Amino acid sequence: MARTIVIAMDGSEHSDYAFQWYVKNTYREGDKVVIVYCAEYNELAKQPLTLMSVDKSLITNLIEGEETKVKKLAAKFEELVKTYGIEGKIVRVNGEPGHGIVKIAEDEKAIMIVTGTRGLGNIRRKLLGSVSEYVLHHSPVPVMICRRKE
Repeated sequence: MARTIVIAMDGSEHSDYAFQWYVKNTYREGDKVVIVYCAEYNELAKQPLTLMSVDKSLITNLIEGEETKVKKLAAKFEELVKTYGIEGKIVRVNGEPGHGIVKIAEDEKAIMIVTGTRGLGNIRRKLLGSVSEYVLHHSPVPVMICRRKE
């Protein structure tokens, strides 16, 4: 029987490591992989915008730039799945990454979620939030958090 595995990826070395770890240690022939990634629009979030200072062309350019990054990431993920001959698909979520990952795992009836971690210290993790921690505490299925050795 085919297993469905959700792998959370964001294009970072940490998520690449999580994918490689899955392939090396957990993959079984016939597995279906669902790679989940979240468009975060980082450049847009960095801009000091107010309702009075909104420059529509600036916002349009920032969104187009982020969409270009998203398309490059999607192509990279598609190539990974193809390279390893793994059946799979790429799913983009918007909004909070942790919530989106858990929701996709539920919708796809996944048996496991694999994710990387940045290895933040306790204080930074509390201040900045941690996608892997959110997923760990809200997932209805087992979660494998892969920490890359430095």
